[in-house]
Amino acid sequence: MAKQERVLTKEEIKAKKLKEKEAKKANKKPSKIATVVKETGSELKKVSWPSFATVRKKTLVVLGVVICFAVVIFVLDLGLSELYKLLTKGL
Repeated sequence: MAKQERVLTKEEIKAKKLKEKEAKKANKKPSKIATVVKETGSELKKVSWPSFATVRKKTLVVLGVVICFAVVIFVLDLGLSELYKLLTKGL
């Protein structure tokens, strides 16, 4: 005996499609970008951020070192340029 198919109503068709969509969403993995953003957020929660006073002190140290090196490089450049002028003056 052949099995007869039952004709579905519009509501039943909509319900079936909705179930199929929900099943696809449940099986769907999150995108790589979403995963990276989520993991980044969780890692940032674990970070121990320094206080403002600590940041200010370390910034001043860095600026001091940069200024010292700039002065040293400027003096070396000035001295070497004067030495070059003396050496090329005789040519």
